Amino acid sequence: MNTALVLIISIVPALLVAFTAYYTLKLSTEKELRILALNFKQENKKVINPIRLQAYERIALFLERMRPESLLLRVSSSDLSATQYRILLLANIRSEFEHNLSQQVYISGLLWQTTKAAKEDLFKIINLAAGKVEENATGADLAAKILELNIEQPIQPIDEALNLLRKEITELY
Repeated sequence: MNTALVLIISIVPALLVAFTAYYTLKLSTEKELRILALNFKQENKKVINPIRLQAYERIALFLERMRPESLLLRVSSSDLSATQYRILLLANIRSEFEHNLSQQVYISGLLWQTTKAAKEDLFKIINLAAGKVEENATGADLAAKILELNIEQPIQPIDEALNLLRKEITELY
């Protein structure tokens, strides 16, 4: 019995010391991991923030280039029929959009959806205008009809997307 009591008196303090050491090391390790994760996030932000700002700039440029008045000036209608011009305009928009597809990774889902909606709205205006011009109309006739239909819109989807873009940048930076 005396031996059992000596063993208990020896083992209990050793177990308490071992438990305390384990718990202290665990807390210390967790704290170090949190600090490392925080440092990693901060270093990541130094790399990601310029890329995100560039993505916002590229989306803004895409939207500005898709404004009908800008698009029609950039894509010439000379010597084209309305049908040919419509195809050229739609191809130009698709090309610009595909060039900027990767930017969706760096902007919010809402801004990306709004940008896509603005592009689709422009497609609708171009197709609607193509349906409203005469069969033998020129590219210039189509351009005039596109501008006319765009002006009639009460809400400009491109402006909505740009406003959302500005709001996101203001909130983030």
